[in-house]
Amino acid sequence: MAFTLHKEYYSLTKIVYNQENEAVQISMRLFTNDMELALSKKYEKALELGTEYEIANANRLLDLYFNENFSISINGEETRYQFLGKEFEKDAMFVFMEISDIESINQISVRNTILTHSFFEQENIIKLNINGKAKSLILTISNDKGMLKF
Repeated sequence: MAFTLHKEYYSLTKIVYNQENEAVQISMRLFTNDMELALSKKYEKALELGTEYEIANANRLLDLYFNENFSISINGEETRYQFLGKEFEKDAMFVFMEISDIESINQISVRNTILTHSFFEQENIIKLNINGKAKSLILTISNDKGMLKF
């Protein structure tokens, strides 16, 4: 019998509301090679993410890509997040963002098309912890938005 290896395409995003700091903290875990491929296609250059050859404006290009493909609305209003940076661990890349000055959250909408244009099988898993309640969404190319009430 022959077995074929199948690569999985997914990201994991954690969204946590820190009431004390009135901030929404976002961390996203992606496969570095997948992100490199998507960004290389989009910007027509190799970013060399996580290597000693990483291009100088890699963070700016990542921020642009995330702003085009990932958005959050809180209580019906579109928010802007600040790109805080990235870290690498083995084959994974972690991206960190934050939304400041959020007094309360009753409803949150997430749109995530990260990597879906490069990998049609891509699933973007969103785990939220808002007001002490844990909920989750799975977003895909055909269902790239979700809304939850808290």
